[in-house]
Amino acid sequence: MPPQICRYWKSGHCSRNPCRFLHADVPPPRAPTAKKPNTWVNPSCVAKPKLPPVPVPPSSTKRRQDDAHPSGGEDLAGWCDGDGFRGVAQLKGHTKAVTGVALPEGSDKLFSGSRDGTVRVWDCNTGQCVHVAPVQEAGDVSGLVSVGPWVAVGVRGAVKVLHTGTGKELQLRGPAASALVTALLVEDDEHLFAGTEDGVIYMWRMNQAQQCFDEVAAFVGHEKAVASLAQGKGTLYSGSADGSIRAWDLESRRCVCTLAAAHASSVTALLCWEQFLLSSSDDGTVKVWRAKPGRDDLDLEVHYVHSEGERVVAIGGTYDPDKKPVLMVSRGDGVVRVYDLPSLQNRGQIRCNGEARAVYLRSPGVVFTGDASGELRVVKWTPRAEVGA
Repeated sequence: MPPQICRYWKSGHCSRNPCRFLHADVPPPRAPTAKKPNTWVNPSCVAKPKLPPVPVPPSSTKRRQDDAHPSGGEDLAGWCDGDGFRGVAQLKGHTKAVTGVALPEGSDKLFSGSRDGTVRVWDCNTGQCVHVAPVQEAGDVSGLVSVGPWVAVGVRGAVKVLHTGTGKELQLRGPAASALVTALLVEDDEHLFAGTEDGVIYMWRMNQAQQCFDEVAAFVGHEKAVASLAQGKGTLYSGSADGSIRAWDLESRRCVCTLAAAHASSVTALLCWEQFLLSSSDDGTVKVWRAKPGRDDLDLEVHYVHSEGERVVAIGGTYDPDKKPVLMVSRGDGVVRVYDLPSLQNRGQIRCNGEARAVYLRSPGVVFTGDASGELRVVKWTPRAEVGA
Protein backbone atom coordinates (compact mmCIF):
# COMPACT_ATOMS: atom_id res chain seq x y z
CA MET A 1 0.00 0.00 0.00
CA PRO A 2 1.42 3.44 -0.87
CA PRO A 3 2.19 5.78 2.04
CA GLN A 4 -0.50 8.14 3.26
CA ILE A 5 -0.01 11.89 3.14
CA CYS A 6 0.83 13.28 6.57
CA ARG A 7 -2.40 14.95 7.60
CA TYR A 8 -0.70 16.66 10.54
CA TRP A 9 1.45 18.60 8.10
CA LYS A 10 -1.76 20.00 6.58
CA SER A 11 -3.09 21.01 9.99
CA GLY A 12 0.20 22.62 11.04
CA HIS A 13 1.35 20.44 13.93
CA CYS A 14 3.71 17.85 12.48
CA SER A 15 6.41 17.54 15.17
CA ARG A 16 8.76 15.09 13.45
CA ASN A 17 11.95 16.31 11.88
CA PRO A 18 12.65 14.82 9.45
CA CYS A 19 9.07 13.77 8.68
CA ARG A 20 8.78 10.11 7.65
CA PHE A 21 5.63 10.99 5.70
CA LEU A 22 3.58 8.17 7.24
CA HIS A 23 3.01 9.03 10.92
CA ALA A 24 0.60 6.27 11.82
CA ASP A 25 -1.15 3.33 10.30
CA VAL A 26 -4.49 4.10 8.77
CA PRO A 27 -7.25 2.71 11.02
CA PRO A 28 -8.92 -0.36 9.53
CA PRO A 29 -12.08 0.53 7.60
CA ARG A 30 -15.41 -0.29 9.18
CA ALA A 31 -17.27 -3.29 7.84
CA PRO A 32 -20.41 -2.26 5.96
CA THR A 33 -23.70 -2.88 7.68
CA ALA A 34 -27.03 -3.67 6.08
CA LYS A 35 -27.59 -1.65 2.94
CA LYS A 36 -30.70 0.38 2.38
CA PRO A 37 -31.94 2.50 -0.50
CA ASN A 38 -30.91 6.14 -0.39
CA THR A 39 -30.92 9.16 -2.63
CA TRP A 40 -27.16 9.62 -2.91
CA VAL A 41 -25.93 6.26 -4.13
CA ASN A 42 -27.35 3.05 -5.53
CA PRO A 43 -26.47 -0.29 -3.84
CA SER A 44 -23.55 -0.92 -6.17
CA CYS A 45 -21.87 2.25 -4.86
CA VAL A 46 -21.74 1.21 -1.21
CA ALA A 47 -18.12 1.06 -0.05
CA LYS A 48 -16.18 -2.19 -0.32
CA PRO A 49 -13.46 -1.71 2.33
CA LYS A 50 -11.38 -4.71 1.21
CA LEU A 51 -10.76 -3.13 -2.18
CA PRO A 52 -8.02 -0.50 -2.07
CA PRO A 53 -8.82 2.60 -4.15
CA VAL A 54 -7.02 2.72 -7.48
CA PRO A 55 -7.87 6.17 -8.88
CA VAL A 56 -6.22 5.53 -12.25
CA PRO A 57 -8.31 3.72 -14.89
CA PRO A 58 -6.58 0.97 -16.89
CA SER A 59 -5.32 1.81 -20.33
CA SER A 60 -7.75 -0.70 -21.83
CA THR A 61 -10.78 1.20 -20.54
CA LYS A 62 -13.14 1.90 -23.41
CA ARG A 63 -13.86 5.58 -23.91
CA ARG A 64 -17.53 6.49 -23.60
CA GLN A 65 -19.73 9.19 -22.11
CA ASP A 66 -19.11 9.69 -18.37
CA ASP A 67 -15.95 7.51 -18.60
CA ALA A 68 -12.33 8.47 -18.17
CA HIS A 69 -10.14 8.79 -21.24
CA PRO A 70 -7.57 5.96 -21.46
CA SER A 71 -4.25 6.92 -19.91
CA GLY A 72 -1.35 7.79 -22.15
CA GLY A 73 -3.38 9.48 -24.92
CA GLU A 74 -2.25 12.57 -26.76
CA ASP A 75 -4.99 14.65 -25.14
CA LEU A 76 -3.60 13.76 -21.70
CA ALA A 77 -0.06 14.81 -22.56
CA GLY A 78 -1.37 18.12 -23.86
CA TRP A 79 -2.76 19.38 -20.55
CA CYS A 80 -0.20 18.15 -18.02
CA ASP A 81 3.44 19.17 -18.18
CA GLY A 82 5.72 18.85 -15.18
CA ASP A 83 8.59 17.35 -13.27
CA GLY A 84 7.48 14.27 -11.35
CA PHE A 85 3.80 14.05 -12.37
CA ARG A 86 1.67 13.24 -15.38
CA GLY A 87 -1.97 13.33 -16.47
CA VAL A 88 -3.67 9.94 -16.55
CA ALA A 89 -7.43 10.48 -16.89
CA GLN A 90 -10.28 12.87 -17.62
CA LEU A 91 -13.73 12.30 -16.10
CA LYS A 92 -16.64 14.00 -17.85
CA GLY A 93 -20.29 14.24 -16.88
CA HIS A 94 -21.01 17.32 -14.77
CA THR A 95 -22.63 20.18 -16.67
CA LYS A 96 -21.43 22.98 -14.39
CA ALA A 97 -18.40 23.78 -12.27
CA VAL A 98 -17.06 21.09 -9.93
CA THR A 99 -16.99 22.41 -6.36
CA GLY A 100 -15.59 19.44 -4.45
CA VAL A 101 -13.93 16.05 -4.84
CA ALA A 102 -13.42 13.39 -2.18
CA LEU A 103 -12.30 9.78 -1.80
CA PRO A 104 -13.90 8.54 1.46
CA GLU A 105 -12.12 6.25 3.90
CA GLY A 106 -12.40 2.58 2.93
CA SER A 107 -14.14 3.30 -0.38
CA ASP A 108 -13.22 2.50 -3.96
CA LYS A 109 -15.55 5.24 -5.17
CA LEU A 110 -14.68 8.84 -5.93
CA PHE A 111 -17.37 11.46 -5.17
CA SER A 112 -17.67 14.82 -6.91
CA GLY A 113 -20.10 17.67 -6.31
CA SER A 114 -21.05 20.33 -8.82
CA ARG A 115 -22.99 23.53 -9.25
CA ASP A 116 -25.32 21.52 -11.45
CA GLY A 117 -26.89 20.36 -8.17
CA THR A 118 -25.67 16.77 -8.36
CA VAL A 119 -23.15 14.44 -6.77
CA ARG A 120 -21.52 11.95 -9.13
CA VAL A 121 -20.00 8.67 -7.99
CA TRP A 122 -17.05 7.30 -9.99
CA ASP A 123 -15.59 3.80 -9.88
CA CYS A 124 -11.87 4.21 -9.18
CA ASN A 125 -11.01 0.93 -10.90
CA THR A 126 -12.66 1.74 -14.24
CA GLY A 127 -13.08 5.52 -14.29
CA GLN A 128 -16.80 5.13 -15.04
CA CYS A 129 -19.54 7.22 -13.48
CA VAL A 130 -21.73 4.65 -11.73
CA HIS A 131 -24.35 6.93 -10.19
CA VAL A 132 -25.70 10.47 -10.43
CA ALA A 133 -27.74 11.86 -7.53
CA PRO A 134 -29.53 15.20 -7.24
CA VAL A 135 -28.70 16.66 -3.83
CA GLN A 136 -30.81 19.80 -3.80
CA GLU A 137 -33.61 20.66 -6.16
CA ALA A 138 -32.83 23.73 -8.25
CA GLY A 139 -29.85 24.46 -6.02
CA ASP A 140 -26.09 24.46 -6.02
CA VAL A 141 -23.73 22.01 -4.41
CA SER A 142 -21.27 24.57 -3.08
CA GLY A 143 -18.67 22.14 -1.70
CA LEU A 144 -17.96 18.48 -0.98
CA VAL A 145 -15.52 16.82 1.45
CA SER A 146 -15.08 13.43 3.13
CA VAL A 147 -15.02 12.86 6.90
CA GLY A 148 -13.79 9.32 7.51
CA PRO A 149 -16.40 7.11 5.80
CA TRP A 150 -18.82 10.03 5.42
CA VAL A 151 -19.27 12.42 2.50
CA ALA A 152 -20.43 15.94 3.39
CA VAL A 153 -22.01 18.32 0.89
CA GLY A 154 -22.59 22.02 1.42
CA VAL A 155 -25.90 23.38 0.15
CA ARG A 156 -28.14 26.31 1.00
CA GLY A 157 -29.17 26.23 4.63
CA ALA A 158 -27.51 22.95 5.61
CA VAL A 159 -24.72 20.41 5.26
CA LYS A 160 -25.89 17.02 4.02
CA VAL A 161 -23.86 13.93 4.93
CA LEU A 162 -23.92 10.32 3.78
CA HIS A 163 -22.23 7.28 5.33
CA THR A 164 -20.75 5.46 2.35
CA GLY A 165 -20.71 2.13 4.18
CA THR A 166 -24.24 2.01 5.61
CA GLY A 167 -26.05 4.47 3.36
CA LYS A 168 -27.26 6.47 6.37
CA GLU A 169 -28.12 10.08 5.50
CA LEU A 170 -28.19 13.11 7.78
CA GLN A 171 -28.87 16.80 7.35
CA LEU A 172 -26.81 18.96 9.70
CA ARG A 173 -28.68 22.04 10.78
CA GLY A 174 -27.12 25.29 11.88
CA PRO A 175 -26.81 27.59 8.88
CA ALA A 176 -29.73 29.92 8.29
CA ALA A 177 -32.18 28.61 5.73
CA SER A 178 -31.29 31.36 3.26
CA ALA A 179 -27.50 31.13 3.76
CA LEU A 180 -25.38 29.16 1.31
CA VAL A 181 -22.52 27.09 2.75
CA THR A 182 -19.46 28.71 1.15
CA ALA A 183 -16.52 26.82 2.72
CA LEU A 184 -16.00 23.32 4.14
CA LEU A 185 -13.08 21.94 6.15
CA VAL A 186 -12.31 18.53 7.64
CA GLU A 187 -9.57 17.97 10.21
CA ASP A 188 -8.32 14.72 11.75
CA ASP A 189 -11.24 12.89 10.09
CA GLU A 190 -13.30 13.88 13.13
CA HIS A 191 -14.22 17.57 12.99
CA LEU A 192 -16.27 19.21 10.25
CA PHE A 193 -16.41 22.98 9.78
CA ALA A 194 -18.76 24.92 7.51
CA GLY A 195 -18.52 28.63 6.73
CA THR A 196 -21.55 30.44 5.32
CA GLU A 197 -22.28 33.47 3.19
CA ASP A 198 -23.67 35.32 6.24
CA GLY A 199 -20.24 35.15 7.94
CA VAL A 200 -20.89 32.39 10.51
CA ILE A 201 -18.76 29.25 10.93
CA TYR A 202 -20.27 26.04 12.32
CA MET A 203 -18.38 23.14 13.88
CA TRP A 204 -19.49 19.52 14.30
CA ARG A 205 -17.77 16.48 15.80
CA MET A 206 -18.26 13.01 14.34
CA ASN A 207 -19.90 10.66 16.84
CA GLN A 208 -18.79 7.20 15.73
CA ALA A 209 -20.82 5.32 18.33
CA GLN A 210 -24.11 6.94 17.33
CA GLN A 211 -23.21 7.37 13.64
CA CYS A 212 -24.06 11.05 13.71
CA PHE A 213 -22.48 14.49 14.05
CA ASP A 214 -22.78 16.55 17.23
CA GLU A 215 -22.88 20.32 16.84
CA VAL A 216 -20.07 21.82 18.89
CA ALA A 217 -19.96 25.55 18.27
CA ALA A 218 -20.77 28.51 16.05
CA PHE A 219 -18.14 31.20 15.45
CA VAL A 220 -19.56 34.67 14.79
CA GLY A 221 -17.54 37.70 13.72
CA HIS A 222 -17.09 37.98 9.96
CA GLU A 223 -19.18 40.69 8.33
CA LYS A 224 -19.13 39.07 4.89
CA ALA A 225 -19.09 35.54 3.51
CA VAL A 226 -16.57 33.02 4.82
CA ALA A 227 -14.57 32.06 1.71
CA SER A 228 -11.92 29.71 3.15
CA LEU A 229 -10.97 27.71 6.24
CA ALA A 230 -7.84 26.02 7.68
CA GLN A 231 -6.81 24.59 11.05
CA GLY A 232 -3.46 24.29 12.79
CA LYS A 233 -2.11 24.03 16.34
CA GLY A 234 -5.50 24.33 18.01
CA THR A 235 -6.42 27.36 15.93
CA LEU A 236 -9.06 27.74 13.25
CA TYR A 237 -8.27 30.27 10.51
CA SER A 238 -10.99 31.77 8.34
CA GLY A 239 -10.70 33.97 5.27
CA SER A 240 -13.46 36.33 4.24
CA ALA A 241 -14.82 37.79 1.03
CA ASP A 242 -13.80 41.22 2.38
CA GLY A 243 -10.08 40.27 2.38
CA SER A 244 -9.72 39.76 6.13
CA ILE A 245 -8.41 36.72 8.02
CA ARG A 246 -9.50 35.73 11.53
CA ALA A 247 -7.91 33.27 13.95
CA TRP A 248 -10.17 31.43 16.41
CA ASP A 249 -9.07 29.55 19.53
CA LEU A 250 -10.85 26.20 19.36
CA GLU A 251 -10.85 25.70 23.12
CA SER A 252 -12.41 29.03 24.07
CA ARG A 253 -14.13 29.40 20.67
CA ARG A 254 -13.26 33.07 20.53
CA CYS A 255 -11.59 35.19 17.89
CA VAL A 256 -8.03 35.85 19.08
CA CYS A 257 -6.61 37.68 16.06
CA THR A 258 -7.95 39.66 13.10
CA LEU A 259 -5.93 40.66 10.03
CA ALA A 260 -8.35 43.29 8.75
CA ALA A 261 -6.61 43.96 5.43
CA ALA A 262 -4.77 40.70 4.79
CA HIS A 263 -5.63 40.88 1.09
CA ALA A 264 -7.12 43.45 -1.27
CA SER A 265 -9.87 41.00 -2.28
CA SER A 266 -11.53 37.76 -1.19
CA VAL A 267 -9.30 35.26 0.64
CA THR A 268 -9.88 32.23 -1.56
CA ALA A 269 -7.85 29.62 0.35
CA LEU A 270 -5.81 29.08 3.52
CA LEU A 271 -3.16 26.46 4.30
CA CYS A 272 -1.20 25.72 7.48
CA TRP A 273 2.34 24.53 6.78
CA GLU A 274 4.90 24.03 9.58
CA GLN A 275 5.08 27.39 11.40
CA PHE A 276 3.57 29.28 8.48
CA LEU A 277 0.09 30.24 7.35
CA LEU A 278 -0.39 30.58 3.60
CA SER A 279 -3.25 32.57 2.11
CA SER A 280 -4.39 33.14 -1.46
CA SER A 281 -6.68 35.73 -2.93
CA ASP A 282 -8.54 37.04 -5.94
CA ASP A 283 -5.96 39.85 -5.81
CA GLY A 284 -3.48 37.47 -7.51
CA THR A 285 -1.15 36.87 -4.56
CA VAL A 286 -0.17 34.05 -2.25
CA LYS A 287 1.05 35.39 1.09
CA VAL A 288 3.17 33.48 3.59
CA TRP A 289 2.53 34.56 7.20
CA ARG A 290 4.52 33.79 10.34
CA ALA A 291 4.60 34.95 13.95
CA LYS A 292 6.58 38.11 14.64
CA PRO A 293 9.95 37.40 16.29
CA GLY A 294 9.58 37.09 20.04
CA ARG A 295 5.82 37.55 19.87
CA ASP A 296 2.80 35.34 20.34
CA ASP A 297 2.22 32.66 17.67
CA LEU A 298 -0.95 34.46 16.58
CA ASP A 299 0.69 37.87 16.13
CA LEU A 300 1.27 37.34 12.43
CA GLU A 301 3.17 39.30 9.83
CA VAL A 302 3.81 38.75 6.13
CA HIS A 303 7.00 36.78 5.57
CA TYR A 304 6.83 36.56 1.78
CA VAL A 305 4.48 37.57 -1.04
CA HIS A 306 4.28 35.49 -4.20
CA SER A 307 2.53 37.13 -7.14
CA GLU A 308 0.85 35.02 -9.82
CA GLY A 309 -0.21 37.90 -12.04
CA GLU A 310 -3.60 36.20 -12.23
CA ARG A 311 -6.47 35.65 -9.82
CA VAL A 312 -5.72 32.75 -7.44
CA VAL A 313 -8.81 30.62 -6.79
CA ALA A 314 -7.34 27.83 -4.62
CA ILE A 315 -4.14 26.49 -3.08
CA GLY A 316 -3.26 23.11 -1.59
CA GLY A 317 -0.29 21.26 -0.14
CA THR A 318 0.95 17.73 -0.67
CA TYR A 319 4.13 15.64 -0.95
CA ASP A 320 5.85 14.35 -4.07
CA PRO A 321 7.22 10.75 -4.34
CA ASP A 322 10.49 11.98 -2.78
CA LYS A 323 8.49 13.16 0.26
CA LYS A 324 9.22 16.80 -0.48
CA PRO A 325 6.48 19.37 0.22
CA VAL A 326 4.73 20.82 -2.79
CA LEU A 327 2.35 23.76 -3.20
CA MET A 328 -0.34 23.70 -5.88
CA VAL A 329 -1.76 27.06 -6.98
CA SER A 330 -4.96 27.11 -9.04
CA ARG A 331 -5.37 30.26 -11.13
CA GLY A 332 -8.35 31.98 -12.70
CA ASP A 333 -7.04 31.25 -16.20
CA GLY A 334 -7.46 27.49 -15.69
CA VAL A 335 -3.81 26.72 -14.95
CA VAL A 336 -2.79 24.87 -11.77
CA ARG A 337 0.87 25.59 -11.11
CA VAL A 338 3.03 23.25 -9.07
CA TYR A 339 5.80 24.67 -6.85
CA ASP A 340 8.41 23.18 -4.55
CA LEU A 341 8.35 24.41 -0.95
CA PRO A 342 9.86 26.44 0.54
CA SER A 343 11.69 27.70 -2.56
CA LEU A 344 8.50 28.21 -4.63
CA GLN A 345 10.43 27.00 -7.66
CA ASN A 346 8.05 26.22 -10.50
CA ARG A 347 8.10 22.54 -11.52
CA GLY A 348 5.18 22.36 -13.95
CA GLN A 349 1.51 22.93 -14.49
CA ILE A 350 -1.86 21.30 -15.10
CA ARG A 351 -4.17 22.99 -17.59
CA CYS A 352 -7.90 22.71 -16.95
CA ASN A 353 -11.05 23.80 -18.81
CA GLY A 354 -11.52 26.96 -16.77
CA GLU A 355 -10.61 27.66 -13.18
CA ALA A 356 -10.24 24.66 -10.86
CA ARG A 357 -11.74 25.47 -7.47
CA ALA A 358 -11.65 21.81 -6.48
CA VAL A 359 -8.10 20.49 -6.03
CA TYR A 360 -8.06 17.27 -4.00
CA LEU A 361 -4.70 16.14 -2.64
CA ARG A 362 -5.52 13.66 0.13
CA SER A 363 -5.29 10.52 -1.99
CA PRO A 364 -1.69 9.18 -1.84
CA GLY A 365 0.19 9.70 -5.07
CA VAL A 366 -2.75 11.21 -6.95
CA VAL A 367 -4.16 14.70 -7.53
CA PHE A 368 -7.74 15.36 -8.62
CA THR A 369 -8.86 18.67 -10.10
CA GLY A 370 -12.41 19.77 -10.84
CA ASP A 371 -12.87 22.76 -13.12
CA ALA A 372 -15.43 25.30 -14.29
CA SER A 373 -16.51 23.16 -17.24
CA GLY A 374 -17.53 20.29 -14.97
CA GLU A 375 -14.59 18.06 -15.88
CA LEU A 376 -12.39 16.18 -13.41
CA ARG A 377 -8.77 15.48 -14.26
CA VAL A 378 -6.57 12.89 -12.61
CA VAL A 379 -2.83 13.48 -12.20
CA LYS A 380 -0.43 10.88 -10.85
CA TRP A 381 2.80 11.59 -9.02
CA THR A 382 5.59 9.60 -10.62
CA PRO A 383 9.23 9.05 -9.64
CA ARG A 384 11.14 11.45 -11.84
CA ALA A 385 13.00 8.64 -13.63
CA GLU A 386 9.66 7.27 -14.85
CA VAL A 387 8.22 10.49 -16.27
CA GLY A 388 8.08 10.25 -20.04
CA ALA A 389 8.93 6.55 -19.99
